[in-house]
Amino acid sequence: MQLVIALILLAVLVGALAQRITGMGFALVSGPFLVLLLEPVPGVVLVNLCGLVSSIIVLWRTHREVEWKLSACLAAGGLVGTFPGAMLAVALPAHALEILIGVLVVAALATSLLLGRLLTRPLARRRGGAVAAGLASGAMNSAAGIGGPALSSFAVLTRWDQRAFAASIQPVFVVMATFAVASKLLLDHSAWPALSPGTWLMILAALVLGQLLGEWLSRFTPVSTARTGMLTLAFLGGLLTIGRGLGLF
Repeated sequence: MQLVIALILLAVLVGALAQRITGMGFALVSGPFLVLLLEPVPGVVLVNLCGLVSSIIVLWRTHREVEWKLSACLAAGGLVGTFPGAMLAVALPAHALEILIGVLVVAALATSLLLGRLLTRPLARRRGGAVAAGLASGAMNSAAGIGGPALSSFAVLTRWDQRAFAASIQPVFVVMATFAVASKLLLDHSAWPALSPGTWLMILAALVLGQLLGEWLSRFTPVSTARTGMLTLAFLGGLLTIGRGLGLF
């Protein structure tokens, strides 16, 4: 059990670090590993909770750069998608949910990378598109704890400035994570992770430490380098989650 707790803390620390450097990535990096270390639904709830706290910390530092109108559209779509995603997470058997989470991670990352290479002309950042992206993000966030790729795809399609995008998605994550946790607890009272108070305190410390390390590393680490590392870990975690869902280990 001590090894499991140590691995949970490491996953949380690395996810918080990625979140601070790139503006997103906590769930992508930490989500698959937390699902592997805990049961799928409590693992997703822990991802949502940690992502909520991490986003609040980032938002506190970047709130002046938030484009609030676009954030509101993304959040509105996210709220619509949250409850159906929670219903799916609670209804699926554990192994099926693990496979779904892994497939969503790998497919969403592959789609984002392909869009970046194939797009020749940016799309307009219209409210309808933002609501649709938020809806997809909300459903994925609630079902698998992974809402970033849908928002990242929207940013790629519209060529949204990285700094403004990174700041603007923080309030969206805060809203979606709050409602995702509430929805899953409403549908399944056993969804709350069974961790001791001491473990919760260590998780909070790992979050804060990851943010501080990310703040320091962001001064001299290119965003492209950090993003490459984040994507590599996310692909690995997604594939491992699929493998466990299939009973390969």
